[in-house]
Amino acid sequence: MWNLSIVLLLVLSQVEQYVTRMVIESSTVEFDSFLEEQSTKTGECKISLKKALNLKQPLYLIPGTDKFYIPTPNTTDLLFRQGEQVELFCTRGFADTEEKSIITSCDGKNGFVHNDEAHDISQITCKGPLFHVALRTEDRCFNNATLVKVGFEMEPRFLKMYDVCFDENTLVPYFVKHSLSPWNVKHQPTKRPPFIQGDFYPGLKMSKLYSFESQRKNLEKILGSSDRVDAVLDKKKDLFLARGHLAAKADFVFSPHQRATFWFMNVAPQWQKFNGFNWQRIETGVKDFIAHRKTPVTVYTGTYGVLELPDANGDMQKIYMDVDPDNGGRVPVPKVYYKILHDETNDAGIALIGVNNPHATMEEIKNDYIFCNDVSDRINWLKWKRHYIPGGYSYACDVNEFNNVTKHLQLGKISNLLV
Repeated sequence: MWNLSIVLLLVLSQVEQYVTRMVIESSTVEFDSFLEEQSTKTGECKISLKKALNLKQPLYLIPGTDKFYIPTPNTTDLLFRQGEQVELFCTRGFADTEEKSIITSCDGKNGFVHNDEAHDISQITCKGPLFHVALRTEDRCFNNATLVKVGFEMEPRFLKMYDVCFDENTLVPYFVKHSLSPWNVKHQPTKRPPFIQGDFYPGLKMSKLYSFESQRKNLEKILGSSDRVDAVLDKKKDLFLARGHLAAKADFVFSPHQRATFWFMNVAPQWQKFNGFNWQRIETGVKDFIAHRKTPVTVYTGTYGVLELPDANGDMQKIYMDVDPDNGGRVPVPKVYYKILHDETNDAGIALIGVNNPHATMEEIKNDYIFCNDVSDRINWLKWKRHYIPGGYSYACDVNEFNNVTKHLQLGKISNLLV
């Protein structure tokens, strides 16, 4: 017979081994979360933003500046030291006050003090969703296009999210510029809001242009027959033109920031098969790469050229989302999308290019879509299937060489490849 004390010792030993194993096998994120929970007990405060508070979530700013607080690594949480201040901003005012901006400070017990009272900061919300705006500036960019800044008005401050080089004559967003940092790897889950066109597309209803039926009717005008349209469009195979984000929604951590990406000037017509395949892999891979390198970059995401498809007679026709008898084609479908990463600190860059034509042949791609020497074999951090034409044939180039073709960006010579 086993001695009862020996049995208890064996059981306790197994339990201890199990607990030890579970701790060792815990993910880094879980362990970091545990440390953060402990730190809030020792003079710090955490705002947990794993999920959007709701559509009424305010902006969290470094007081008196146009800078947003950044999350702790690999999370969407904000962590503050005891006594550290944070400015909260709502464009319409807070739920219980007409004030649009308030400054609170961490009390060291996971509470925030405002007007001598401690609050659970997650309960301090706005009257409604934040307004974001797109403002024309006096600056000009490629082809004398308008440089538009998108963000939040907080007079006299402006909280900018990104810039758009937008041609108001051709209705083309040549490129969008924003910053991407290691902490952008995570983002709050956020419902997709409706797109806004503002006064940038006079005479057009942009949401209607992107409807499948509208695309069918428009392409029939351009290609000359319904049979040709049937060969081009197929909803079940994701062969239709979607709103392809330039500055991606998921490039921004917090819900109000993500909602500010839903401007029509921040999208261009992109085949859905490409949008959901190689382009999505490029967007995700870029964020992971930057997080791994721990170095921020400036990102230019743009479009180049106008897609051409053969009509009923075999003649190549330029494709637009709208054809008007008086104005001709409007809102052109891009030939390619590109994403340029510029690491200014290390004088390095790379251009990632995707073909926006799931119907192209390999011969057409070689002749008409490759604009620079392909250096893709030097990139091992992208999980793309770059030769898959329906999902967007993709390649990479030296920034200087590619920009010499598009001439979109006013950049000095970049010395190194960002690979």
